[in-house]
Amino acid sequence: MQEEKEKIIIFPKWKNDLEHEAKLAMEGSDFQTAFQYFQKLTENGVESPEVLTGKLICMMELNMEEEAEELCERLISKKDNHYYSYIHIYATLLFQASKYHQVMYLIEDVLEEEVPSPISGQLNQMYQLSKELQQQVDIQTNQEVLQKLKEAIEQKNDRQQWYMVKRLLYLGGQKDIPLLKEMLVKEDIHPVVKTAILEYYVNNNLTGNIHIEKFKVEETIDLHKAEVIPITFFEGIYQHLDHLQQNDPTSFQMIQFILQRFAYVYTPFLPQEENYSLFAETLEYYVNQSFQFEEEFRDFSNVKEHYIKMIEMSEALYGSILEI
Repeated sequence: MQEEKEKIIIFPKWKNDLEHEAKLAMEGSDFQTAFQYFQKLTENGVESPEVLTGKLICMMELNMEEEAEELCERLISKKDNHYYSYIHIYATLLFQASKYHQVMYLIEDVLEEEVPSPISGQLNQMYQLSKELQQQVDIQTNQEVLQKLKEAIEQKNDRQQWYMVKRLLYLGGQKDIPLLKEMLVKEDIHPVVKTAILEYYVNNNLTGNIHIEKFKVEETIDLHKAEVIPITFFEGIYQHLDHLQQNDPTSFQMIQFILQRFAYVYTPFLPQEENYSLFAETLEYYVNQSFQFEEEFRDFSNVKEHYIKMIEMSEALYGSILEI
């Protein structure tokens, strides 16, 4: 570092010449040459705001996106007197790379502070434009995802259907999609895919009623009151497994995994509250059998046999989509 300072002190004319040549190259749009001059300057410890800004502009023009982002992040982290200028350059860089979400996140954080008025106005304008452009990207992406979803239905590709529905959920949009409602009542749509569709409607806070069919059972759901999987279901089952949580945490953890998968497959058609105790017993038996314990139920009721078959079915169906 001392050596770098000595170079600047010893060769002030050389420094001035490089800055002048870099400026002339930029004015002539010769960004490659200008970048080489700026690179020599920074390598020798010259990191004035003018030099760094010039270097960043050259990087942007030369499509050195990754290097420019790294330099911006380093300069922003210093939080010096030129912090907001570097923020503006970084936002511009991200905007040019069509990273509209990142632009919005960056500007939202910065505008919580007292930004100098000229830069504040520019950042606000860039935020609004990024928001509008991102909406256009999302619309296009939604259309592409819906097309892929239709193709997956035609090909009977359950896993691809699940991926596309989850993608729609990620994109948001908070709008009703007729195709999804049609899928909910079709018998040949995988129950795990139908749960993902239910997630789409509930998590996007959509209103009205939807109809769902699973395992030849149908139900109408009021979205205003809906949960994908009622928390009371888990609480009710765990209430009957307190002893296991205390005495055998490994088995209890296995039951948690199995119960989560079971609920995801079967919701909204879950065991009724009056059967929670019996279902908890069945889960404990199922896990003990998995560990090859000797315990067996002598008085196997029809309901228990039915629950065991349901658990086995849920494990197979969940695994067929998510391989867990």
